[in-house]
Amino acid sequence: MSMFPAPVRLVLATALVAVLASACQKSAEERMASAAASAATGQDVEVQRDGDTTTFSTDEGDVTVATGEGLSLPDGFPDDVYLPREYTLRSVLNVAGTQVLSLSTRGDATTLFNEASAEMKAKGWTQTMAMQNDARNAMLAFEKGERNAVVSVNGDDDGEVQVGLQFRERQ
Repeated sequence: MSMFPAPVRLVLATALVAVLASACQKSAEERMASAAASAATGQDVEVQRDGDTTTFSTDEGDVTVATGEGLSLPDGFPDDVYLPREYTLRSVLNVAGTQVLSLSTRGDATTLFNEASAEMKAKGWTQTMAMQNDARNAMLAFEKGERNAVVSVNGDDDGEVQVGLQFRERQ
């Protein structure tokens, strides 16, 4: 028995698959990715690629990962979830009703942290947690009705800030 639940194993397998897939032709890539994901999760996993989007299908559901240049927000992404004024969307992960977005922007991490908190509250979210490890690394959690959102901010010395957004509707 694995120490990780199936969804976590599948996300971990995604990273392995991304490395393996970059060196293979399309049909061989899908076969290798399926084998790697199946080995990592202990269940049958079918892998399908469509451009920059990879879908991992199991009996428990699908995990979709989109990476690459020119990504746009997923269809139906809520307009009441914080987004920096200017950003580049780096990746989108959909798993078990949860969307996880990775964005990059320029600025000051503390300013973005405060901006995210104020904007989410202004849009009707209740802040349930605020944690700042230091001036460059922080996380916020929110609830609104049957929805949860987490915003993480991680900055560096050069003004590059990675913003992570996790959004899900409770069932």
